[in-house]
Amino acid sequence: MLSFNVATVWYQHRKTHTLKATIKRQGQIRGLKVGAYLYSYAESVSDAKKEANVCLKWIKGKKFDLPIYIDMEEEGLTYLGKSTLTKIATKFCKIVEKSGYKAGVYANASWFKSNLNYNSLKKKYSIWLAQYASYKDFDCDIWQYTDKLMIKGKPFDGNYAYKTFEGKKKKYVKVKHNYYLRKKAFIDPVTQSNKPIAKLAKGTKVEWISDDGTGFSKVKFNGHTGYTLNTMLDKKGLSKYRTKVFPKGSKYHRIYKGAIKYSKAMDKARKFTIISYTEEGRFKGWYYVRRNGRYYFMK
Repeated sequence: MLSFNVATVWYQHRKTHTLKATIKRQGQIRGLKVGAYLYSYAESVSDAKKEANVCLKWIKGKKFDLPIYIDMEEEGLTYLGKSTLTKIATKFCKIVEKSGYKAGVYANASWFKSNLNYNSLKKKYSIWLAQYASYKDFDCDIWQYTDKLMIKGKPFDGNYAYKTFEGKKKKYVKVKHNYYLRKKAFIDPVTQSNKPIAKLAKGTKVEWISDDGTGFSKVKFNGHTGYTLNTMLDKKGLSKYRTKVFPKGSKYHRIYKGAIKYSKAMDKARKFTIISYTEEGRFKGWYYVRRNGRYYFMK
């Protein structure tokens, strides 16, 4: 069983566009996971954006284990229709997720049936379903099954959580050779438009986040998040460099010791190993490639 507590963020939006918000702080009791929800009065996507920003302002600096939910149940807004109400919920969740929180939608079964596109929301966000019955009509992460759960003689909302909301378990890998961590997944040995942000010594453990599919992995080390070559990591199954055939006439710069030795055009088509695609700087749009132990910028 997952024990949790959800703080309530109250929001008021008036036609004069005066925004007021208060947060009812509920104690982060030891052992309980904590989330938050905002009761929405949004009449448009623009209003949803304002509500999300106010919510983020009032929860700033607070730690949450569970998602931040938008509470969609204001009966006076059903005239807006399913499409608009779904867009409102989606906008709120997008802004919340962009700020680094998990996001979700709270509504009762009637709303998920008639006023919200459940399938669309379920694909992207956590669902907290309120349905006071002995069964539930929708798959959800949390089911609020009653408002009469008695604890020490007092009624509370009763919920079943089907998800622990634990973050992904961190994966660590060792660095096989002395190398670098870069902000982006490309190498520019000539103008250094993507300079290393940290040195990675052989044997160092880094937190592996993802493989970008082009021979680089996104990793985290000593507070820095960036990219390093997969060939430098002691992990099986990572992507390898791609190859590409450049046609006759393609321009290239021969690179030697961080400088351009000469520039020419291809006299015939040839295959190269692509190390990276330059995303910015003087050689933006050029490929950094290798062939027969030599390195080039190709376009």
